[in-house]
Amino acid sequence: MTKKLLPVILLFSVFVHAQIIVDDTYTTQQLVEDVLVNSTCAQVSNFVQVTGTDFGDDNGIGFFDANGSDFPFASGVILTSGNVLNAPGPNLMVHSDGGFGWPGDADLEAVTTATNTNNASFIQFDFVPLINEISFNFIMASEEYNQNFECTFSDAFAFILTDQVTGVVQNLAVLPGTSIPIEVTNIRPEVVGQCSAVNEIYFDKYNFNPFNDPNLAAIDFNGQITELSAMGPVVAGNLYTIKLVVADETDTAYDIAVFLEAGSFSVGVSLPPDMTIAGGNAPCDGQPLEIGVEPDITGQTSYQWYVFNPITMVFDILPGETGSSIIITQSGTYQVEATISGNCASTDEIVIEFAPQPIAVVPDDLIGCDELPNDGFAEFDLTLRDAQIINGQPNT
Repeated sequence: MTKKLLPVILLFSVFVHAQIIVDDTYTTQQLVEDVLVNSTCAQVSNFVQVTGTDFGDDNGIGFFDANGSDFPFASGVILTSGNVLNAPGPNLMVHSDGGFGWPGDADLEAVTTATNTNNASFIQFDFVPLINEISFNFIMASEEYNQNFECTFSDAFAFILTDQVTGVVQNLAVLPGTSIPIEVTNIRPEVVGQCSAVNEIYFDKYNFNPFNDPNLAAIDFNGQITELSAMGPVVAGNLYTIKLVVADETDTAYDIAVFLEAGSFSVGVSLPPDMTIAGGNAPCDGQPLEIGVEPDITGQTSYQWYVFNPITMVFDILPGETGSSIIITQSGTYQVEATISGNCASTDEIVIEFAPQPIAVVPDDLIGCDELPNDGFAEFDLTLRDAQIINGQPNT
């Protein structure tokens, strides 16, 4: 009896731990304040959402948890053009949820190439940033990644940021370093005999054979892109509205989803990326380095700097370091705490490694001959002495 039951139990365990779980009972305010932003310093308000349930159709908005699966985000918010409860894996069905009574979104069409959209789901809210650039992390998944449709068809999504002071509108859901809206058709691998790869570096994987076992897929979508960051310049203190929206294009078939990482929506204090030897951007020993955050122009923010103590495993206060920036000369993990109007505190950390000053070893001479026509010139390949000059020092 035990031998017969064991495989069944093991198989059940694999399925349970390989799938995300979805909860569609969260309010819009909970999804924004408690999941996406999750900061006591975030000034967010005016929560709005629209999805299929507003038109007697499916709900396309919810909370997700990775549930021990290999999905890159531990938790977050999911927006889909179909039924959000169909998002968990395994990937055994193509979802084309929602009918034509569930409309699309004109704002989405205005900032992308999409036309005649249907089945739009969106979350919208207002916020006041305390920094000069906002960012958050996301992953797009789609049923159109099927080794066919990605060559010519794409549903749409956008992160529409509007400055309510200046009226400037940006779409933050763009290919890195460009203003081109992300689509299935511009992030894809090669489909042999049909289309070449485009921006394949941003494509993560297919969730079906022969590429990957669909039974082990964390989500029930045919394919997904890698984790990307939506970023946009803002003016600290201005009121902004952001609209996070997805929709099917032209039809209601082959649904799209966007996963937003919990806690990644940053509107508070933010330090630059780590500066490490391995990362190739470490400062040199003996070179003072200034690190800091954008100062609060309203004067309502106070600052305190800390450095991590590897012995006590806590951050020690740096006395007197109460400005928006600090000059350092030693490696360590530094933390800044910004307290806004005495009501809340926002923190961020940065790892700094000072690299040893490189030493250029004096190389051996290079000898050349002044061959015909004896004009006083000879060619020398100086790179022949590179290894001798570097003498085993790390290239970084």
